Amino acid sequence: MKKQLLPKRHLTRRRRARRRVAARVVASPPPPSLSRTRVNGLRARERTANDAFMQPTWRTVTPLLALLAAMRRRRAVLAAVALIAVASAATARGLTTCYAAPTPANDRRSDASSSRITIGTFNAMFLFDGVGDVAVSPYSGGTVADVAAADAHIVAVRDGVVRALDVDVLVVAEAETCGTLARIAAANVNYASGMIDGTDTYTGQEIGMLTKVDVEVDFQRTEVRGEYSAGTSSCGYVGSKDSAVSKHFWTRIKIVNRYVSIIAAHLKANPTEASSCAQREAQVEVLRDLVATRYAAGDAVVVLGDLNDYSAKYVDVSGNVPTSRVIANLRDFDGDGVDELEEVSSVIAQSSRYTYQSSSGSSKSMLDHILVSKADIDIVDATIRHDVVSSRSVSDHFPLVATLDILAERNESRLPTSASTTPRDASVWRAFVFAGGVAAVLLHIAH
Repeated sequence: MKKQLLPKRHLTRRRRARRRVAARVVASPPPPSLSRTRVNGLRARERTANDAFMQPTWRTVTPLLALLAAMRRRRAVLAAVALIAVASAATARGLTTCYAAPTPANDRRSDASSSRITIGTFNAMFLFDGVGDVAVSPYSGGTVADVAAADAHIVAVRDGVVRALDVDVLVVAEAETCGTLARIAAANVNYASGMIDGTDTYTGQEIGMLTKVDVEVDFQRTEVRGEYSAGTSSCGYVGSKDSAVSKHFWTRIKIVNRYVSIIAAHLKANPTEASSCAQREAQVEVLRDLVATRYAAGDAVVVLGDLNDYSAKYVDVSGNVPTSRVIANLRDFDGDGVDELEEVSSVIAQSSRYTYQSSSGSSKSMLDHILVSKADIDIVDATIRHDVVSSRSVSDHFPLVATLDILAERNESRLPTSASTTPRDASVWRAFVFAGGVAAVLLHIAH
């Protein structure tokens, strides 16, 4: 039977109808779980852990429905092939983690019964593979020589740094992929490696972790945006600014019978530049919220990474003074005037306090930090391993390593009862408080 042809105007109407359907599908709103919220005073678009894992599903469904609306029935086979391709591409783009918490979680330390753990942070300086690198990568040319140079760098980090450190947990900044991270994890058979993809599309850098202690929860991150407050800042930036933390993660391990939350971040560079300073102060509000949540859950807390800022409490070898309150705000994460976190730099001599060195060697500063919750953790020792970075081609940073003793339970009597105004020497502050107390007693007796 001969197929009846419709007038041209009807075909046009059909095409328009299909286009309207496709447009409505593409323009349909995201799921209600992705809502605008206000979390602890932070103006935010927050994704919960479930939202984060649902993101790939939503990104996959939208193009699929649009494609279905645009396909004719007689092209079903071609449509199915196209759907598979779109789904595969969307899933690849939506991949957010390369390390899920195993069951059971194992502890591969030399002494799994010990409450002591060694933990470090190291900026590996573009730990990339030279294949399809972003423009700012030193190996972005994509030539055989670039790939060879990238490989040599990975080997140098693996053998010269990671193997030499042999710490229980190592946070690594400026890794490119799960693959490059896994290659340096090969330094020790007891290491598992993982990261959760960040949002820094300019540098393509991520922050990941090597660990001998399996994580108890999947690597997670938040899209909360913190706000910069010009009224309480000395950054010198005029105006408003908010920022998410493009490179960070949170996860949890168990040491003996105590949970330890690890919060790692690589913050905006340029310590004293006004706009960067303001952005870091906005970013640290996000970290403070994470710390407060994990601390309230009863976890011992460790915050570490390349925070790209100076400490006013433990001044580095060059006497650099921060213009921001990034480190100070982390120490007092709840803003009550008491430092709940302590820097491991407290046990490092000022003459050794530098984790960054310029190419000429003339400029040295402390940009990488480890902070721990005082009521939960004893700082046994800490050091900056200037000996394991053989040349600037390996990195312009040095690893910061600490030995920590995780207390069996929280002891808040270890916290000071009021804020210290002379933070560089706690003994001076205690003497001042004692003298003030004695004076108050004598004044009371006199009256």
